Amino acid sequence: MIILLEKAMLLACGTAVASFSGFDIALLIGLLIAISLSCISEWLIARQSSPKISALPVGCFIVATMLMPHWCVLLPVTAYDTLRLPAIMHDARVDYAIKCLPFAPIMSAMISVSSMHDRWMILVTMPLVALGMMLGRSRTTVMQLRQSLRRTQDLTRDSNRVHRRRMADVAEERSQSIRAATLSERTRIAREIHDNVGHLLTRAIMQSQAGKAVADATNNPIAAQSFSELNATLSEAMTMVRRSVHDLEDDGTDFAAQIADAAHTFGDASADFNVMVSNDIIDAPAPVARCFATVIRESLSNVARHSEAKSATVTLRDFPALWQLIVQDPGPAKPSTPAYSESAPADTEVFRGMGLSDIEYRVRSLGGTSSCGPYGNGWRVFVTIPKQQWTYHNRGE
Repeated sequence: MIILLEKAMLLACGTAVASFSGFDIALLIGLLIAISLSCISEWLIARQSSPKISALPVGCFIVATMLMPHWCVLLPVTAYDTLRLPAIMHDARVDYAIKCLPFAPIMSAMISVSSMHDRWMILVTMPLVALGMMLGRSRTTVMQLRQSLRRTQDLTRDSNRVHRRRMADVAEERSQSIRAATLSERTRIAREIHDNVGHLLTRAIMQSQAGKAVADATNNPIAAQSFSELNATLSEAMTMVRRSVHDLEDDGTDFAAQIADAAHTFGDASADFNVMVSNDIIDAPAPVARCFATVIRESLSNVARHSEAKSATVTLRDFPALWQLIVQDPGPAKPSTPAYSESAPADTEVFRGMGLSDIEYRVRSLGGTSSCGPYGNGWRVFVTIPKQQWTYHNRGE
């Protein structure tokens, strides 16, 4: 908008100078040509065309002015466009000389015209051309500064985004470190209580039972009753300590982290193998977390040894009465692996390796069940562990 106003002002000044000598058809044609070429020049500059192509409209009007000296009064607009052109030559001095070409028709007209009135008009046109060049130069400088400001603002915004991202990463790492330290401290406290207080309470319970046995042997019912009450109190204390130790151990266990570590550590070891995890279990007792992590590692290891699959899925579901784990690969089995063959029976002991036996042993020790066998073209490990025995954990929820 400002460029349009500046060009309109320069054209108005040139037209006003031309009106002193009469506004004929030739000058009107020159005015229309000047406006048309200025519009073309503006379009080429906006499209960021090559400097030589952008300079064509300006050069055409300068040549036309050399042929029509009376059109010199319209040169201020051409001078304005000339100073807004990009650098045409690599040599700065040559480029500066090219930018001063709008003065060439004026000097030529001063020599060719003989009328003092025409010379006076040309002399008045010279400061207008200089004004057009200054306005064009200032407009170019303003636009360059504006672009530089935008680049600086973009760089600043990008830098701020990077800093915010880094600060968020640092805060997240700090939070994870604090959580890991807290969980580690809870586990250490649980271990200390189990190793020290638990052993002392166990010894006290055995001593109370021995004292009751001696009191019964010596026919001392009062002492026997006292030892019996002491034994009941110590047993209750032992139960409470065991429950507290289990709670501390469970609080010190990051279930999601253990599962992710078991799955992704194996997946990251091979660039061609991908492990997809779907975990709906938010929290679980520490023994269950260790069992599931071990089952996942063993199952994925079996996939790598016995299957040609390039991916595996690990699915964990939290039901009201049980926790469920499914590790499955799409297959197919390696030709040399009978355990993964579709014709191999899933429950035949001949094909059961130490890994499957270890999975079954760990799951049964927690009161759960496991099923390992062919599923489609691949292999599936299906594990369920009931929640009933983890009463202290259910109450904690």
